[in-house]
Amino acid sequence: MKTDAPKVIKLSEYKKPDYLVETIDLVLHLDNTKTLVQSTMKIKRNTDEVTPLILNGEELVLKSIKLNNETYTDYVHSTENHSLTLNKVPAEFTLMIENEINPEANKTLDGLYKSGTIFCTQNEPEGFRRITFYVDRPDNMAKFTTKIVADKKLYPILLSNGNPIARGDLEGGKHFVTWEDPFKKPAYLYALVAGDLGVIKDTFKTKSGRNVALEIYCDKGNENKCHHAMESLKKSMKWDEDRFGLEYDLDIYMIVAVDAFNMGAMENKGLNIFNSAYVLADQKSATDTNFYGIESVIGHEYFHNWTGNRITCRDWFQLTLKEGLTVFRDQEFSADMNSRSVERIQSVMGLRAAQFAEDAGPTSHPIKPATYMEINNFYTATIYEKGAEVIRMIQTLLGVDGFRKGMDKYFELFDGQAVRTEDFIHAMSVANNNFDFTQFKNWYGQNGTPLLKATSKYDEAAKRFTLTLTQTLPANAPKDAKAYHMPVRVGLIDSTGKDIASKVLELKETTQDFVFENITSKPIASVNREFSAPVKLTTDLTFDEQLFLMAHDSDSFNRFEAAQVVSTKLILDLIEDAKAKRTFELNSKYVEAFGKILADNTIDEAFKALSMSIPGEGVLHQEQAEIAYPETEAVRTFVKKTLATAHQDTLVKLYKSIEQKEYKLDPKSMGQRDLKNKCLDLLSYVEGGKYNSLAFDHFKAATNMTDEIGALTTIVHANSVHKDEALKAFYDKWKHETLVMQKWLTVQASASDESTYDAILKLEKDAVYDRTIPNLVRALLGQFVATNKVQFNHPSGRGYKLIADRLLELDKLNPQVASRLASGFKDFKRTPKVLQDLMRPELERIIKTDGLSKNVYEIVSKILG
Repeated sequence: MKTDAPKVIKLSEYKKPDYLVETIDLVLHLDNTKTLVQSTMKIKRNTDEVTPLILNGEELVLKSIKLNNETYTDYVHSTENHSLTLNKVPAEFTLMIENEINPEANKTLDGLYKSGTIFCTQNEPEGFRRITFYVDRPDNMAKFTTKIVADKKLYPILLSNGNPIARGDLEGGKHFVTWEDPFKKPAYLYALVAGDLGVIKDTFKTKSGRNVALEIYCDKGNENKCHHAMESLKKSMKWDEDRFGLEYDLDIYMIVAVDAFNMGAMENKGLNIFNSAYVLADQKSATDTNFYGIESVIGHEYFHNWTGNRITCRDWFQLTLKEGLTVFRDQEFSADMNSRSVERIQSVMGLRAAQFAEDAGPTSHPIKPATYMEINNFYTATIYEKGAEVIRMIQTLLGVDGFRKGMDKYFELFDGQAVRTEDFIHAMSVANNNFDFTQFKNWYGQNGTPLLKATSKYDEAAKRFTLTLTQTLPANAPKDAKAYHMPVRVGLIDSTGKDIASKVLELKETTQDFVFENITSKPIASVNREFSAPVKLTTDLTFDEQLFLMAHDSDSFNRFEAAQVVSTKLILDLIEDAKAKRTFELNSKYVEAFGKILADNTIDEAFKALSMSIPGEGVLHQEQAEIAYPETEAVRTFVKKTLATAHQDTLVKLYKSIEQKEYKLDPKSMGQRDLKNKCLDLLSYVEGGKYNSLAFDHFKAATNMTDEIGALTTIVHANSVHKDEALKAFYDKWKHETLVMQKWLTVQASASDESTYDAILKLEKDAVYDRTIPNLVRALLGQFVATNKVQFNHPSGRGYKLIADRLLELDKLNPQVASRLASGFKDFKRTPKVLQDLMRPELERIIKTDGLSKNVYEIVSKILG
């Protein structure tokens, strides 16, 4: 094993920067391989000690240094430590540095790089040090001015943060634009884009009457695919004014869509750079899920303008301060724009599939970690999604109005500052009569998913109902972990399905009794409504009582949840039957209840489609001490086949009842398309390929991507006789559309049959695949690792070797993408020994590789333990 393990960064060792940059004026002369960067910084000592000035710098060619206009030579430039140390500097001074960078060779997609013909940047968390030497940390906030110089014909569009203050033509066919950002910001929020781009423009009038120019840039020819993003932006701006009283603060707001991008999008001040997957959409090439995702991500990055930009993080340990809060805000936005119940269910499904698995595995960490090796590895579901759940609990405890008061106080106290999670909690407390969050802070510092058990007792004579809640810390919690303060929303339901009580209970002890008086008959308790606490819940409800909640609960989430609880228990029991080679039989009451959901005309289509969902393999694996990969897949297939066979007439009738004469992008129409595709998918499990032709006809007749890719997925995953024909037809139609071909790759990578491995090897050689584009790697290899559990964990070990080979190749190009693939091995300790014996050599081969990035090293070392 490697002995030169990367250094561990500790929160406990935080110290403020010795020097702060007050202003930085940048001039960039853009060139594919020799971009010249000139920075002029006004710097001030931030400590009583006289210390050297240490600047971060990576992959930079240093040309010259001047201090107060005099040539400076008392420095050490260490390429090994990625630093530039100036040994003797005064308390206040002006520093001018010239350096050169090679954007074309920068395949990490950090700093300044080329995405196709476009220059663009990605500086979060530590990319700015790849542009110039700087105090590259979030608590160093400066005012930025940028002058961009480039060939006018090749790069007519020159963009940076803030407002444009000058522009003009230069000799040799060049031109320049100067941008000034009036707000202080850390370098991670810096952005630059240059290219020959298409644009759509609009305006937004703020509540105070200012007109803000809105511009969305993309590759020429894609302008018509930007209109949904523009409408989403205007909705976001209006919503943030209405919900939180927050108005946009610059004269212009710009979004740029690029193909090669490590993240979904980036909230750089006034100039958001987006993965094109979260901007470009029309009905022919984008699914309803894509449209929904675009609205959500556009909102997320816009909301960061205040929760992230105006108030930012003191250090990267505080990442959830901006990300958890902003995910909560984008979830609330999506809920208000669409169906609140559907949004909540989808958010929790995503949390359970990704974050619960992360929380139980070797890379488990609190939402505010105490240590890290590589900060890029902490852009995780825990920081984001669990972080959002913690914010949601604060709103539940304080109420919507109390939470708004806390937000107002947060901006009043900390606008323009780099702060900590404690500062956010402080604002929430003082705005709400000094609400005591002392115990609640355990959510920030403890990892693992808490277990909550609910039991009940009814005293008929006293007409008293007692609900006992017991919290248990997970096995991987810290040794000194303490009980959580959790809000548990509870409803009591009588025999007619009517709510007779509803309240939020505050659980603070390990075990607490909550007494409800004057309850005239024994109720059924609906616990943790709206998923008010992010826990794993068990109850003493009987099978029949769960079925009753499935049919009657007024809380949409818990109605959905009852169905998931019932099906999860049945499937886990059947997996034990499979392991013991016993005959399968699905509970008849469950089959009947499922049919009632299909026939229920009182629930909307979107909720019905969600209610048809069978728990995913990943969720089921979390409940297994030793994961039974083939048995889990076999049982899920059996359950779907049983339900489809029993209710095929109802499914066909439901499928045929949904006719859309025109494409509409509203919650009802999206729900109808989802339901129709769910019916089609379930029917594909009926024995003998009885509905193969129905799926193929659906595919050929599709007038939108939701139906087209929905049908293709059904055809491929059912291994239909029409599979090859459908895949070829889709390819021939869409091979020039990169975003659509990502869907084509994903469909094939997630098919669980034996041919998938060979298909992946073939697809890697296809013209549409490019391993330097993160979206394409995620669509093929990432999808294979994340969702195709049977083939990734193939008994031959071929899946492990394939991914180990590819991540080592990718690590040399893009360590962030490689480390995401490495996370696919996280279930190592819970796989059967025969598979562990195949996985371990691959993990050891990875960690012993010379030159391995700290991104991959950190993940694999934790997996191996």
